[in-house]
Amino acid sequence: MWTKANCLRALLMLSVLLWCWPSAGICSESRTYQISESELLTLEQNLATLETHNETLKAILSTQDNELTEVLNLLMKSQEELTKLRNELQTARNETRSARESLRIANEELRRAGESFKAYEKERDKAENRLRTQRNVWEALFFIAAGVAAAR
Repeated sequence: MWTKANCLRALLMLSVLLWCWPSAGICSESRTYQISESELLTLEQNLATLETHNETLKAILSTQDNELTEVLNLLMKSQEELTKLRNELQTARNETRSARESLRIANEELRRAGESFKAYEKERDKAENRLRTQRNVWEALFFIAAGVAAAR
């Protein structure tokens, strides 16, 4: 039911609401700036310069990225070669150790062979001296027996 009092209240509320409602121009946050033509040209030149510098930097970055990739590949290859050389060095050390042990054993056997040869020479000299002594005794006995036979 719309009574006069209700209509007045609705009208009052509507007017307060419209009065509180901000206008489109007041709430607008975008501002308008004015620049001269020379300032606009300077801004365009700066933008063009920045774009040129940006493209140059992109090209340099791309080149450096390629170079970095190449250097990383070389580093990986070097590390693989280093690992391979370390393995070869370890193998060479093991072989050297084995060769030293073989040389030590060979020298020990050579020393024993030399001692055995010296012992053999002593035995041979003893046998030759014994045989020489026996021959001399037999010669002496032969000459004595020949002298006795000739004297008879």
